[in-house]
Amino acid sequence: MKVLDGRTIVVTPYGDPFKVRLACLRPPQLPQSSSGLAAKAALEALLQPGAWVTLSTRSKAADGVELAEITPVGSRVPINLSLVQVGLAALDRQAASPCNQEIYQEAEMRAQALQLGLWRPSPGTR
Repeated sequence: MKVLDGRTIVVTPYGDPFKVRLACLRPPQLPQSSSGLAAKAALEALLQPGAWVTLSTRSKAADGVELAEITPVGSRVPINLSLVQVGLAALDRQAASPCNQEIYQEAEMRAQALQLGLWRPSPGTR
């Protein structure tokens, strides 16, 4: 398994590798901010090389890449939701319908209230 950015991984279940994007969330882009790098690092920490995961495919992106909730074997919490809970991704309201939108919205609101990750005030603001 290889992490490409804060939302895309390459998995090799049996044979040829393929890309999977985490469904239902919108992490910051890598070149835009340190938050993008933090989202990628968090995803790498959650998905160690060789880790076993369950992919719950939700749909396909316009470019044909699978969109899935990714859950480590032995866990009940999708990594997608974990990233929203710690403020490293926001709910993708345009593509959230296949996921439990209520749970993702609650996680995002909690991260905002606690000013985690993306919701942390910029330096110099209050």
